[in-house]
Amino acid sequence: MHTSSNQLYGPSRWGWALLLFIVVTAVFLRFYQLGHVPPGLYRDEAANGLDALTVLHGRFPLFFPANNGREPAYIYLTAAAIAVLGRSATAVRLAAAVVGALTTLVVFGLGRAWFGQRVGLLAAWLWAVTVWSVHLSRIGLRVVLMVPLLVLAFWLGTLAYRRQKWWLWLTAGLVYGAGFYTYLAMRFTPLLLLALLAYLLWQRQGARLWPGAAWFALGTAVALLPLGTLFLQDPALILGRTGQVSVLNTAVNGGDLWGTLVRQIGRALGMFLWRGDDILRHNPAGRPVF
Repeated sequence: MHTSSNQLYGPSRWGWALLLFIVVTAVFLRFYQLGHVPPGLYRDEAANGLDALTVLHGRFPLFFPANNGREPAYIYLTAAAIAVLGRSATAVRLAAAVVGALTTLVVFGLGRAWFGQRVGLLAAWLWAVTVWSVHLSRIGLRVVLMVPLLVLAFWLGTLAYRRQKWWLWLTAGLVYGAGFYTYLAMRFTPLLLLALLAYLLWQRQGARLWPGAAWFALGTAVALLPLGTLFLQDPALILGRTGQVSVLNTAVNGGDLWGTLVRQIGRALGMFLWRGDDILRHNPAGRPVF
């Protein structure tokens, strides 16, 4: 990873111009005809809208158990949009579009911090125009919220590692912990932290993690405390949806755990260049990411 001082402060003049163009493109692709394309509301979007109405009527849960269980962040953002725009498809999708557009900036920031300005701009452009990211920014589902918080946490963590400022470590931890209020896949991201730790230890740079890692852990714990307390009181909330789709579930693996695991890993890797998701609400006609 590059660590020049130029990377820590700001892009060049032409870099700012390109970034502005990329952000404008991202905004256009996400907001144009937002309430009409795709047509109608998918049932999960409608469920989010209905739960947002309960928030507007004075109910403020940390977890919404209906519809297989959902983390609260997107529903609260949707409630705010409905309060302003009224009951409409645009209001249900607005948070996804706004967050999807803003994610362009944090993707640029992390890409630039790790690999330089050109890679940062390329990463931002790919996020801005790739079909999957655009589509998931145009439907009212919570998954799109996880990406910016995870990327922002890594970006802040990178700055904290380089500058050795305790408050950056703490903020990175708070942002990372907040990500657990967005989407259930966030629960698997500690594996990314372990991979990064292994890389730093391999590069003999692990000593720079202390005491910053403690501040990061503190921030994460503070952010997770309300949701974690709820899950401790009712562990079924954690295992519900995860258990339904887990490869360990015999209804999923059909009695062939290892064969199913190999096939699923192959499909997951193949989605980038070979064949993508077949569900039309996620992806048109099995199109791969690239």
